[in-house]
Amino acid sequence: MTADQRLRTVLITGASAGLGEALALTCAQKGWRLALGARRVDRIEDVARRAREAGAEVYAGRLDVTDEDSVERFFDESEAALGVADIVVNNAGLSKPGILHERATADIRREVETNLLGVLFVSRRGVAALVENEMRGDIVFMGSDAATVPRPGQVTYSATKGALETLCTSLSRELEGTGVRVIRLRIGPTMSEFGAEWDLSPQALEERTELFRRFGTRDARHLGTLMQADDIAQAILFAVGRPPGVVIDTIDIYPEAPLGNAVKGLR
Repeated sequence: MTADQRLRTVLITGASAGLGEALALTCAQKGWRLALGARRVDRIEDVARRAREAGAEVYAGRLDVTDEDSVERFFDESEAALGVADIVVNNAGLSKPGILHERATADIRREVETNLLGVLFVSRRGVAALVENEMRGDIVFMGSDAATVPRPGQVTYSATKGALETLCTSLSRELEGTGVRVIRLRIGPTMSEFGAEWDLSPQALEERTELFRRFGTRDARHLGTLMQADDIAQAILFAVGRPPGVVIDTIDIYPEAPLGNAVKGLR
């Protein structure tokens, strides 16, 4: 039996929309057990309903990854309902663009606490359960191409995703020989609610694109090339489906350039 054929128990943070929702419904189609957490209880219950209709056993509850007590409670309750999660997906994250010296302290703090501190809380609890029970498993980190190509206007976000790279490398070394694998994704622009707080007006898009262009980067929203959330879900399923002894350490996934770019350039 391959890893992909085993019945898995998947814990997903930020599962009420976007990439988390897509991954939950994809896993539900495989009959895997699901522990779905998010701050928006009404939205998470809707995702849980659809996952159950697809045949999955589901535990859904409120989860604020920045709150240590909330993380501990969610793991305790989901383990009581489904058992220990052997796939933990750190999906919760946010980015609110803005020039650093113009940003409010509360926005900076919320981004760091969600994208980094929350990931540490969730990973610590998920790894502890796997190691204590001598179980194989996968800890998945939803990183960003901003870690390797930091963008102006996303200083805090890029910093948290850069730190995530170091976290993954260090954690993978700590877990050598335990059977717990660390899988990181560097995700490019994808259609989801991630950019819900972004100004997507034509003027803002043009200004951001011009700013990015100065530093050799681009805003794919302006170019109309976005991946779909299901593309990311399929990449994760591929990685966690590898047999024991095989690790897909890093997946770089980004949209293909639009046809004609080679001739016409970005404009």
